[in-house]
Amino acid sequence: NSNFSISAVLARDSEGLIIGACTYPLEDVADAFVAEARACERALYFARDMDFRKVVLEGDLLTVTYNFVPREVNRAAHKLAMVGRNQKLPCFWVEEAPLLVVEVAELDRHEWYRRG
Repeated sequence: NSNFSISAVLARDSEGLIIGACTYPLEDVADAFVAEARACERALYFARDMDFRKVVLEGDLLTVTYNFVPREVNRAAHKLAMVGRNQKLPCFWVEEAPLLVVEVAELDRHEWYRRG
């Protein structure tokens, strides 16, 4: 009912280590679909601002691929969103994240490799 949401972006390298993170408060969110769409938009802005396209893309952005990651190995993203709920403004971390998020991300990483 509050029409408020938190977008949390947690960027990891190919080994699952955190290379950047951000939280972004979203106001006037009509529904869950809009919240998800705006979160995806924030993730693209974050990737652009971090200049990840040098690593991931060759040339211009032509397509975007979304991959499903089970909740059991992505608890760190939820923890980051909970951190963001306590912030009034967007927050950004480069090559790090809040300590609680880093700890959960390490557990997620081990679970991902255990399942693999």
